[in-house]
Amino acid sequence: MMIISLFLPFFPAFSQDQYSYRGFDAPVSVVQYGGYYYLSNAGKNKNRSAKDGDGYISRLKSDGSQEEVTLKYISGLDSPHGIFALQGVLYVCDVDRLAGFDLKSKKKVFELSFAGEKTVQLSGIACADNKTMYVSASDIHAVFEVDLAGKTYKKWMETTAPNSLLIDRDKMYVCSWGIDSLPNGKLGVIDMKKKTYRQLGNCEGYLWGLALDGKKLYFCDWVAFAKRGVIRWYHLDTGSSGQIKLTSKMGGPADFIYDAHNDLFIIPAVLEGLVYGALGFKQRTL
Repeated sequence: MMIISLFLPFFPAFSQDQYSYRGFDAPVSVVQYGGYYYLSNAGKNKNRSAKDGDGYISRLKSDGSQEEVTLKYISGLDSPHGIFALQGVLYVCDVDRLAGFDLKSKKKVFELSFAGEKTVQLSGIACADNKTMYVSASDIHAVFEVDLAGKTYKKWMETTAPNSLLIDRDKMYVCSWGIDSLPNGKLGVIDMKKKTYRQLGNCEGYLWGLALDGKKLYFCDWVAFAKRGVIRWYHLDTGSSGQIKLTSKMGGPADFIYDAHNDLFIIPAVLEGLVYGALGFKQRTL
């Protein structure tokens, strides 16, 4: 357990607009569910394909109070990346498997191995409904469709290095990490009925994380393996694009969430071992 100041919806006592919360081990992905933030931590060994058992899930209160935070709410994972909460279960991409944990008991209630696909980089999760989940594998350039009830999967589509996924009606938005260790990842959209991919804009980089606010699609770009990461946006109707004016750059911003009601970003920073809380940026774009 540890005590930290949590991500407050409002900061009346402070003049700053960006905060960082330390004490994590390569935090990757955050979701909000049932009054809590759940945060995946790849562990002290940042090798995302290592089966070393040092990965874990943290739980933090999301109502703006200060409380004891359970740093290792769910432990014994290897390198958890993308997470998704659905019907009381937290689904976790963990190297080459999709695992599910009951959020009250913390017991594992679901497991599906993708080892036969020769992937070690399951990355992002999105849901079309309560029965159908999509999981990306960035190293083998594939998106899989998962039947949750049947605990089966099939390869749904091939696309270059898919990292994070976001579904809005019949569209699946995808940001990619890139290939050959170069910042050439792209932002795109898949028509789920036609299974056709189209690039959005011309931004390239080490892209991670997606959030949609109306017609504005937010995504992170590491830029480099240093404290140079930013949040970018793309407008789905106009095609215009820009960058959020943050107080400081971030080291490896990953799978974040955006609370549009409070204009609040919660952003894990993999390279820094911390999570940023940033608010008040809806009208401050570059």
